[in-house]
Amino acid sequence: MNAALKNTTVELRRRGVERITNCKPGTTIVCEKGILWLTQPNDRRDYILFAGERFDKVKRGPVLVEAMRDAVVRVI
Repeated sequence: MNAALKNTTVELRRRGVERITNCKPGTTIVCEKGILWLTQPNDRRDYILFAGERFDKVKRGPVLVEAMRDAVVRVI
């Protein structure tokens, strides 16, 4: 998925993986349904998002998203 395409929504099945490219500071990743695991290069932390939670990107670079349950992810 290309983060430059704002307001993009993707449905992921459990264990489905999506690489979000072209993420710039200010890009927001929203978990609209399910549970998401997020990781990014050069960040020792991993992030877990539950439905209704969001991740605000502060560094440039890709984000890897895995659905821990069937999920819907939106990039805004």
